[in-house]
Amino acid sequence: MRLYRSDEGFSIVEVIIAMFLLAVVAVALLPALIQGIQYSSQQSAVATATRQLNSLVEQARQSPSCSTLTSLATNRTFTDGAGRTLTSSGTIGLCASKTAVAFKLTAVDGSGTTLATASALIFLP
Repeated sequence: MRLYRSDEGFSIVEVIIAMFLLAVVAVALLPALIQGIQYSSQQSAVATATRQLNSLVEQARQSPSCSTLTSLATNRTFTDGAGRTLTSSGTIGLCASKTAVAFKLTAVDGSGTTLATASALIFLP
């Protein structure tokens, strides 16, 4: 007498229970997935803002003058990879020849959240 037949498969009830359990696991993992996507998007914006500010600091170092620093400190808009508009602005310290001038830049998003800041001392010849 055989207890199991080799050609028997899963019953429809077993398949439905397995699908239900997989759905419960998927629903439990969904919030973590959404949070990860949002965090990744935010970090992409921060990286773009940091690159932009570093580029402005390098431009200031390449041609150090009061007029260059003033023009680089004005409000500039740029977009990140997701198409969000970001704005950079800056401040400069007392601008005089043969001194190191404090140069500070800040990048904010459309809601006013600060994404990145960069500070540098630029020597003016």
